[in-house]
Amino acid sequence: MKTKIWICGFLALAISSICMLRGEETTPGGIVYGPKAGFNITAPEGWVVDNESGKGQDLPCVLYPKGSSWSDAKTVMYAKVASPQWEGVNAFVATAIKEMKAKHGSPKEKIASGKTKDGHDYFINEYPATKTYSQWERVGYIQLPQAVAYIVLTSRDRASYQKDSGALEKVLKTLVYVEPKSETASGQQYAHRYRQLLDQHAEGQIEPLLTEWREKAPDDPDAWITSANYYFNQRQTNISPKKPGAGDITLTDKKGKLAGSISFEQVEGSRKHAADLLQEATTKFPDHLDIWCGLAFMYQESGDFDNELSTLKKMVAYAREHPAQLKWLKGEPLGEPADKFVPDKLHEYGSYYEKKENAEDDKRWYQIATLATEQYPNDPQGFKDAAGYWADIGEWQKARESFEKAHQLDPKSVAAVIALGQVSVEMKDFLSARKYYEEALKMEPDGHYAQTAKEALRKLKKK
Repeated sequence: MKTKIWICGFLALAISSICMLRGEETTPGGIVYGPKAGFNITAPEGWVVDNESGKGQDLPCVLYPKGSSWSDAKTVMYAKVASPQWEGVNAFVATAIKEMKAKHGSPKEKIASGKTKDGHDYFINEYPATKTYSQWERVGYIQLPQAVAYIVLTSRDRASYQKDSGALEKVLKTLVYVEPKSETASGQQYAHRYRQLLDQHAEGQIEPLLTEWREKAPDDPDAWITSANYYFNQRQTNISPKKPGAGDITLTDKKGKLAGSISFEQVEGSRKHAADLLQEATTKFPDHLDIWCGLAFMYQESGDFDNELSTLKKMVAYAREHPAQLKWLKGEPLGEPADKFVPDKLHEYGSYYEKKENAEDDKRWYQIATLATEQYPNDPQGFKDAAGYWADIGEWQKARESFEKAHQLDPKSVAAVIALGQVSVEMKDFLSARKYYEEALKMEPDGHYAQTAKEALRKLKKK
């Protein structure tokens, strides 16, 4: 059972960015900060930038037409910086396409390209609606120094998309790169030199610099984070007679016939080296949850669930013992209580497996949900995830119990009430189903879930 709102799959590749509005409400612009880079953008005429409405979906910078809102606009945009392991736009896009293919289909690649206001390259891919995904979307990707930025435009229907899609490129043309908000003082010069070497493609000098950085600035978490990201993203060129895959370059002969492809494959041993560095960093900087999460992500990408789960358990154990001193990106405070922040992160890792929609990965999803419910029994999200798992395998009584617990913890969650209605229908408990759907309508007379509740009640009249 899927009761959540789906937004373009690029969220799976991103972590928290920060959006700061510039000037008063009449100045339609904002700055988006990521851990390694930032950018400022200006809304096109007739649009506004909003740094509040999307926060609940980890979207700190959203745009929509004037006179509408984030929740009701037929076309919206959101802007983010990709998570720090993504430093090259081509690798980021190839992975995004691969992960979204089942739901979004194959995109129309590079339907437009150009340069931002300060000269950085961008291109746009288009993701038309499919049988399994009703949104019409296009995404602008921007290569920044040591980082990837992207802006997603998404429309509820084709007519809105045709009317509004040109707004994306207008925003891209206003974009200006902004240096990261802060860097560890002791490693500032190393970070600057590292970026220079990347821009110069001076690979032979990068590894010695990273080694020196860790030796000379042992109290700088960025020395380990940057090193790990560098090794994790190491690729080697491979020329093959095989057909090109996503992100590969097509080779043709003199007659234009397919002759093979050029792919960019992970350097052998580089992922392990990256994980080893972050494992070391968790012992040196255990209060940095971004390092724990980065290590868990690397294990996830490597298909090593056992080590991923072990890492998440160790992170949770430390967070439970030291809730007041935890940090996130660039050593900043979490921004919300640990007993809310950590369960939300566990939900993100569990969602990765839930989206795969197979029995083995569903079990992994449930294991992460169980970790959340056991360690954070006062947070509803783990119970919602556990309930979703039980519903997916037809264990309706267990699903009901978990959704009821989530509802007790978060009485304002319309999604949980709708889910309880759906579970009650599956259990043929139509009296309870009506009660839950009526409750949902009282909580949300209009909006996303109202239509679901009304339709369900119409069907229940026939029971």
